[in-house]
Order: sequence, then C-alpha cells, then structure tokens
Amino acid sequence: MFWEILWVVLVLYGLTIALYFLLQEKFIFIAVHSSDKVNYTLASEFEEVFLDTPYNGRIHGLHIKSKESKGVILYFHGNTGSIRRWAVTGEELTSYGYDVLIVDYRGYGKSRGRRSEAAMHLDAEAAYDYLLESYSEENIVIYGRSLGSGFAVHLAAMHPLSKLVLETPFYSLLEIAEQQAPYVPIGFLLRFPLRSDEVIGGIQNPLIVFHGTRDRVVPYHSGLKLYERAGSPKKQMVTIPRGRHNDLAKYALFREKMREFLDA
Repeated sequence: MFWEILWVVLVLYGLTIALYFLLQEKFIFIAVHSSDKVNYTLASEFEEVFLDTPYNGRIHGLHIKSKESKGVILYFHGNTGSIRRWAVTGEELTSYGYDVLIVDYRGYGKSRGRRSEAAMHLDAEAAYDYLLESYSEENIVIYGRSLGSGFAVHLAAMHPLSKLVLETPFYSLLEIAEQQAPYVPIGFLLRFPLRSDEVIGGIQNPLIVFHGTRDRVVPYHSGLKLYERAGSPKKQMVTIPRGRHNDLAKYALFREKMREFLDA
C-alpha cells in the first residue's frame, strides 16, 4: 500500500513539473492579441510604430507626443493586457512633459514572434535604437512596470546615460516563481528568470523605484531588495504607504516624486 501511494504521489509530482514547464508562458505572459486592423483613439497626437527585430520578431508600439517635449519615456508595461489597455497609462505620462513610446511584447496586441528571454531583450534594444533616431540618450527615460522592470533593468545597464524608473519591480522573476511554487525545481524549469538582481548592481543610471506596502502581486520587500542592490550613485526609493500593485499613480507622493525625478 505504501509503495502504491508513493508511486501515485511521484506521478502527480512529475505531471505538475511537466505542466509547469509546458504552460509557464501562459502563467507569465497573460497576453491579449489584436488584429492589425485595430485602431486606437487617444486625445494626444500619436503614431503607430512597427519594428522588425531578431528571431523573426515584429514589435508594435505607440509613439505618443506631449505638447512640449523634454524627452521621451520608453515604457515597458505589466504582464496582462496589451497596448489597448496600457495606452491610457502612456498618455497620462505625457503630462510630465515627455513623449512616450509604449511597446507590446511578442504575442501581445499586434506584436508577433516566438518568445524567449534573449529575443525579448533584443526587442527592447530595438525600441531604444528607434528612439535614438530622434532623441539623445540623456533625454530617454527607461520605465519598467512590474514584468517590464525585468527588461528595463537590463536595457538600462547598457545605456547608463538614460534615467531609469521602476514601478512595482521584482528582485527577479525566478524569486517570485520560487515563492509561488516552493516544491517545484523552478531553477531548472523557468525559461524566463529575468534576473534583474544580477544586473542592477552594475548600473550607473539615475534611478527611482516606486513600490506600495500592500502590493500582493510583487511583495514590497522584493522591490526594496532590488533597490538596495542597485549600484547607481543617484538612486531613491519611494515607498507608498498602503499602495497596491495597480494604484500607485493615484497617490500625490508618486506624482510629486516622479516630477522631481524627471525634472532633475
């Protein structure tokens, strides 16, 4: 009887591991696809951007214009939805006097291509290169929101003249996954570890980190630990008391510190 139970447990455990390995992209990237015929309506002037990237990627973005541009914010959004959801956030950021380029990851919205971490980092670099055609590096702000922080940190490490904004960032996606599935050998299975912790110690970019104390998606301590590891000589941590994962922009402290950072 004991061996029969043990065999069942091992089989179920093996199935759990197999399912995690095969379905992990569906857990990490909660994408919403869009037809190429989809149109967008914003109050601000904008243009659609399509970038051909390595590994057969085609990345779609919206380049939203502010009335008086001081530079541009390159915005990497969270893991749910697509530009159809996040365009409003991008437009709100133009209130700080910056243009905004918001891009969709592979498989989101109108963006296409098979996902891998290496390919997605190259997609981020392609978006940055596109902006260099019109803006100097000193006037580009790299902004990572939640999942997007994993791409923003790596990109900033290669472009130390640009400012870096991280909103609700994680220490690494590997750490978050290990906490959610402590009995699964995540280190061997995860194809998208997004090890911001291995990179951020070397960044020199001016850095600001925003995190709320009631964040139930990415715990506050994860963002704080990433901030503490950052090597930037000009860094600041903005803690939003009672702030959650999706509501930081409504707080006056967030808006005040964001404006100070961008205007510095």
